[in-house]
Parts: sequence; C-alpha cells; structure tokens
Amino acid sequence: MLEPEVEVAYKGDFSQHEINKIQSIVTLYAEYFKKQYQLHIGGRIDD
Repeated sequence: MLEPEVEVAYKGDFSQHEINKIQSIVTLYAEYFKKQYQLHIGGRIDD
C-alpha cells in the first residue's frame, strides 16, 4: 500500500517552528484524516 508523504509546498509567512508544529499535528491526525476521506468518497483509499 502506498502512503502519501506530507510536505510543505509553500510555507508563506510561517516560521520553521510553526511549520514543524503543523506537520506534527497532521502526522498525529493522519489516520483520522484518511478515515474521514474514506467516508467522504464512500470507498477505500487502499484500492
């Protein structure tokens, strides 16, 4: 199964400290985000 990598494409006015915090929050909630996406599209991400 392929897993996407979270990357910052454009950091705007965020400091490196803020970007690190954002990335840690996204990592913490990654499974929740995937589950919500599955519910939204009505299918499986794994396919």
